[in-house]
Amino acid sequence: MEIESTKDAFFDSERERTAVGNEKCPGCGDNLEFDPETGKLKCPSCGTEQEILTRAGEEIAFSSLVGQNGGWQNETHIYHCANCNAEEVLDRREIAHICPFCGSPSVVEREEIDTLRPNALLPFKIDKDDATKIVSVWAKKKWFAPKDFKTYFRPETINGVYLPAFTFDADTYSSYSGRLGEYYYVTVRRNGKSVREQRTRYFSVSGNYREFFDDIAVNATDAVPPRVMSKLMHYDYHGCVAYQEDFLYGFSALLYSRSGEICWTDAQRIAENNVRSGILSQYSHDTVQYLDVRTSYANVTYKYMLLPMYIGNYSYKNKPYSFYINGRSGKTTGKSPVSPFRVSLAVAIGAVLIAAVGLLVHFLG
Repeated sequence: MEIESTKDAFFDSERERTAVGNEKCPGCGDNLEFDPETGKLKCPSCGTEQEILTRAGEEIAFSSLVGQNGGWQNETHIYHCANCNAEEVLDRREIAHICPFCGSPSVVEREEIDTLRPNALLPFKIDKDDATKIVSVWAKKKWFAPKDFKTYFRPETINGVYLPAFTFDADTYSSYSGRLGEYYYVTVRRNGKSVREQRTRYFSVSGNYREFFDDIAVNATDAVPPRVMSKLMHYDYHGCVAYQEDFLYGFSALLYSRSGEICWTDAQRIAENNVRSGILSQYSHDTVQYLDVRTSYANVTYKYMLLPMYIGNYSYKNKPYSFYINGRSGKTTGKSPVSPFRVSLAVAIGAVLIAAVGLLVHFLG
């Protein structure tokens, strides 16, 4: 695994813009935008396209993360939402008017903040038109929603936003000791009857375990609900490219609210749970009396990465709802209204099926 030095981890802003070309359309002078369908910059007015020169996103030594800041605010505008406290990042040509997360117009620009610059990014693969079609299909599949919801569903807003995350690579070395158990059964006499009784045969285990972890991904924002991130944060991390401002044109990004150090603590918890599972998978067992594991880490590297997601809002009977779409896979989640009648009907059908199966088992038995 190649480790990149801190000096090389962040592009020089002027050099980067020279490498990727101009931000204005050479044909008509309008602003170019990133087009997910082609992976190029495209003029929305005349259709002129411009290639984006990319290279793969690379790992940075974790030791360089502590106290690091990259002056990202020099290339972008950073806006704070007074309603939901989200920190939104736009390219330097754009001005925020409405928060993409809560829809509030209470957004103000912040100039004093100094924030770490991303070194990697997963570009959008799905454009806004396709995202609108995807969420419309999602709405039609909501079986418990009222019938008129599916008929009149229309997204009111849909915004492409890059979400912040840290990914970590690490070699782990673990020593362990424990006591596991296997079940076995004996027939005993109880109250004049023969009964089958479960017992446990315990045995001790100990040893060493090594595992390499590649791209342990940890969400770095509190603006999106954890339930959403757990469903949608399954990205093809190996497809990341080095961060370039071009990919932000036409989109925005969310500033991280959880530092790299905090995310590394979460990553260790994920790694240790996987190490524990890996150790236990080596032994045939039914129960664990105890297992003590001591894990050390080496060659730890990270990427501060931006992940593509569409965030949208709609209303039903004057109540607001939100939905979220993975900007690469199209996987969608969100909340929708629920019809009490349809829920009751599903419960009744389930009860009838359970009763029918019970009767069938009774007669066949």
